[in-house]
Amino acid sequence: MEDKRQEIELRSEEFNEVLSTVPAWIIRWGITMTACVVLMLLVGSAVFKYPDIISSTVTLTGTTPVSAVVARSSGKLQELYVENNQKVKANALLAVIENPAKTEDIIRLKELLQQAESNLDTIALVPSGQLQLGSLQSLYSSFYLSMSEYRQFRELAYHLKKVDLVKVRIVKNEVYYTNMLKQKELSVAQAKIAHQQYARDSLLGVKGLVSKEAVEESYSRYLQSSLSAENMDRSLENLQIQLAQMKESLYDTEYQYLDQRNKLETQLRSLINQLRAEIDAWEINYALITPVDGEITLTQYWTNNQNVTAGNIVFNIVPTNQGEIIGKALLPTERSGKVRKGQKVNIRFSNYPDKEFGIVKGTVKNISLIPVVDGQNVKSYMVDIQLPNGLRTSYDKELPFLPEMEGQADIITEDISLLERFLMPIRKVITEGIKE
Repeated sequence: MEDKRQEIELRSEEFNEVLSTVPAWIIRWGITMTACVVLMLLVGSAVFKYPDIISSTVTLTGTTPVSAVVARSSGKLQELYVENNQKVKANALLAVIENPAKTEDIIRLKELLQQAESNLDTIALVPSGQLQLGSLQSLYSSFYLSMSEYRQFRELAYHLKKVDLVKVRIVKNEVYYTNMLKQKELSVAQAKIAHQQYARDSLLGVKGLVSKEAVEESYSRYLQSSLSAENMDRSLENLQIQLAQMKESLYDTEYQYLDQRNKLETQLRSLINQLRAEIDAWEINYALITPVDGEITLTQYWTNNQNVTAGNIVFNIVPTNQGEIIGKALLPTERSGKVRKGQKVNIRFSNYPDKEFGIVKGTVKNISLIPVVDGQNVKSYMVDIQLPNGLRTSYDKELPFLPEMEGQADIITEDISLLERFLMPIRKVITEGIKE
């Protein structure tokens, strides 16, 4: 038995020796296979790339967004002129908040002022006591008095009548002056003839052919003719002075008329502008007016006598022409530097589960240069998302456009390989270590 046991033990040592000796070709093939696997992993990690996804909240809107009609003062809805989902035109009066003025009278005054722009004389004035204008009452009273004074000035036309009278006098005196010139010509001609007669009579008197009395009589006629011509000259000069004075009076009267008219019109224009400004202030404070054509949506306020608070949105107007549909996304500042124009965006709307309806695809159109700050003092960048296919989803379903529809936007950034992602922490450690 002992011999047999020794024989077995000897064979076991030999067998163990054979087993413990690994052939060289196996080692070579093992190293080669391991190197290939490692190389394949490195190549695969360098080739295989996938993008980062940056998620943000998105709100759907149009290039013409929904317009909110905001109350500027607090009080009851005194007059409501619209119903829910009613079509409205821009600048339409939707409702009026409680105030001392009567809305119909404010509108009447506004129309009256519009008429005043074209012609002050055609305004149909309404006595101040017949209008209820609230804070505009005293200003309208001043306007009414000023307009009455202006109309009285135009109706009496004192200056214009005086101008007409002076013009008539000037015309008559000019005719008289023309006649006087003709008379002067006759007087000068008569004086010339008298002078010639006197010269002949003097010559004959020297020769003794005419008596001395005849010569003196001829001289007297000559003097009378000369005096008549001189008197005519003085009359013409006086008439010229009178004409100049009349023209001066005419110019003064015309100036007084224009000056008075300009003063009254300037005063009226000033009061009209003040009234317009007060009406604008009244509309801002109490009138709820739609800024665009569209469809009105009543949510919190739908009937008269409801209390509204200044700063609250009373109505929303969905524009008729909403323009291009775009998404407005709030991008967190973290990793925002990786977002670029043209990058793809997958949008999942809260109203329409993506598992049932699919996703809407878009692209980054624009990124704001400066971040916006919300009520919680959180900074975000505003990103405009373009929808090339509209609201058609990846399941080929067309979603209806609902203003202010919200969802999640997944912005797909540039692809980065697994190898780069693995080396990034190492590169960071090495770079920061070198800088230190």
